[in-house]
Amino acid sequence: MTTLLLASTQRSIGWVLATVVLVGMGVYLLFSFRIGKREVGSEIDLASNRRKHVDDDELETKVLDRNLAWSLVTLTVISLILPLYWLMEPARQDNAAYGWVKRFEKRGANSFEEACVSCHGPGGVGGVASYTLTDPNGGFVAQVEWKAPSLTTVLSRFDESEVLRILDYGRPGTPMPAWGLPGGGPLTSQQVHQLIVYLRSIQLSPDEAAAEVQSGLVAGARAIVTERDPGLTDADDVAAAAEAWLVQAADPSSSDYGAYGELLFNNPAGQGANSCARCHTPGFSYGSSSDEAAAELVAEWPRLAEAGILTGYQPGLGHVGPSLIGIETHFPTAAGHEDFVRTGSEVGSGYGNARPGTGAMPGFGGRSDDLDVIGTVVRSRILTPEQIAAVVAYERSL
Repeated sequence: MTTLLLASTQRSIGWVLATVVLVGMGVYLLFSFRIGKREVGSEIDLASNRRKHVDDDELETKVLDRNLAWSLVTLTVISLILPLYWLMEPARQDNAAYGWVKRFEKRGANSFEEACVSCHGPGGVGGVASYTLTDPNGGFVAQVEWKAPSLTTVLSRFDESEVLRILDYGRPGTPMPAWGLPGGGPLTSQQVHQLIVYLRSIQLSPDEAAAEVQSGLVAGARAIVTERDPGLTDADDVAAAAEAWLVQAADPSSSDYGAYGELLFNNPAGQGANSCARCHTPGFSYGSSSDEAAAELVAEWPRLAEAGILTGYQPGLGHVGPSLIGIETHFPTAAGHEDFVRTGSEVGSGYGNARPGTGAMPGFGGRSDDLDVIGTVVRSRILTPEQIAAVVAYERSL
């Protein structure tokens, strides 16, 4: 706010000085024209080189004093303007950077509207994309409705270099195509950068991100409590029971702790953007979120089972991401497993049993990179350490 105020003050002073200069020029020209008009027809009599100039006494007193006075005024103005300019230069630079970011943000919004909104929804809140599944030979298997995740927490799950790579090269095995020129897409590197600048502007605050995660948990808890108590029909009673269930289920000693971890693993909020099942459960991204839903998909598209793509609801068996069955052999300790879920993978960095990272695994503990030139970008934490521990406990039970 202070920077913008200083920049605004600087612009105001600049306009005042420019106005003074323009008015002075106008006055000078006006008097020049008036004097010139009087001289018309009497150039010889009034020509400067024909008139007698002032004598030495007047030249060295009144004329000299007048010129010295104007010189002093000019010097005073300059001596005031230069320090003021120096003081206002940081604000001018910040304002220029702010304007640059806003221009890129606007252009990125235009590119998002043209390229991304049809799948990820207006403002990146998530949407649905029609996608054709094929077998290894390219044969048609099914036409599914793929849940395109919300992008309003993408910079909390990935750092900007990872988002850049996804935009450049796409996500194999998903409807996400390559948009950048390096991956054969239509967007230049600057246009992809503009998209990332726009994504910064739509990120949820930490409180909003936490509320989104909680909304998915509450929806799952409501289903659990109503299934256990079919007589529970009043909306307020259901909401209260769901909240109470979540509180007790979050306790590691609770018999419902595994179910709580499963809710976090399958969290549907933001079109599954903040869940694990979206990448690690076969078909979860296009509707296979339960035994019944998986059976319906296979009944509608029998080739799913024939091609081995989807044979039923198999939590954590592997989809876009690897299978989590037996994950404890890869992460011998729960602490190491939790740390990986919290930070995600980095390109070239080893994790677990020294496997190389690809950057495709998001970090659910929040990022800390501050790349915004107009101030710190707050990277929201998707899951709390306690929630990450519950997810890990569930994954290690698969």
